[in-house]
Amino acid sequence: MNVDLEKCLVGDAAGLQALVLRMRTAPQAHVRAGFAAEVMSKIGLAEAMGKRSRLSAFLCRPFGPATLFPLAACLVVMLAVCSVFMRPVPAISMANLLACQRQDGSFSQTTAAPYVQAFAVTVLAKDPSSDRAALNQAVEALVRTQSAEGGWANARLSARNVAALSAASDAGVKTALSAYRRGLRYLRTHGIGEMSVAEVVRDAKEAERNLAGGDNGLACSISLAARL
Repeated sequence: MNVDLEKCLVGDAAGLQALVLRMRTAPQAHVRAGFAAEVMSKIGLAEAMGKRSRLSAFLCRPFGPATLFPLAACLVVMLAVCSVFMRPVPAISMANLLACQRQDGSFSQTTAAPYVQAFAVTVLAKDPSSDRAALNQAVEALVRTQSAEGGWANARLSARNVAALSAASDAGVKTALSAYRRGLRYLRTHGIGEMSVAEVVRDAKEAERNLAGGDNGLACSISLAARL
């Protein structure tokens, strides 16, 4: 540290004030115009040349086993990841759904079977080109699970099934009409609101987002209902 500065810092205020006055009277250095820009451009050029030199050294060096093996391993890993995450998604179609229908007209053997049936009946009923025999069998399977009161296991399922039977009745399935009327009486008796097909579609979209498992009937019916 400068001796005068140190003496003023540890001395009295008058000495420090005198030092400041002397520093203010010192001549100022003048830098020519463009000096700072010139320095910065040279620094940038030097950095760029340094990066280019390192890249050239890397590209021009001989590749031996120690270099090629890690590169090959990285390539294999990248291809494996792409094969997992970029594989084509299996198509969901009416044919896929019909292929899942069992001889008794149902579409699933899981605990979600009642929900699957409601979605499947709605899909078949809303598609004019669907197999009418398959729709009739699906409605019969749905009606077989209807209770004597006209409902099903719970309020939400009952409302969804009544909406499915309504769509089937509109599609011309005669056996659906009486079951629909019994279901509608059940809903009114228990203070449950009737569900529309649009609400069934919203349920299907929500179920599709949360879908887990490999049940094909479940996947097909929900995916097709979500597209209605």
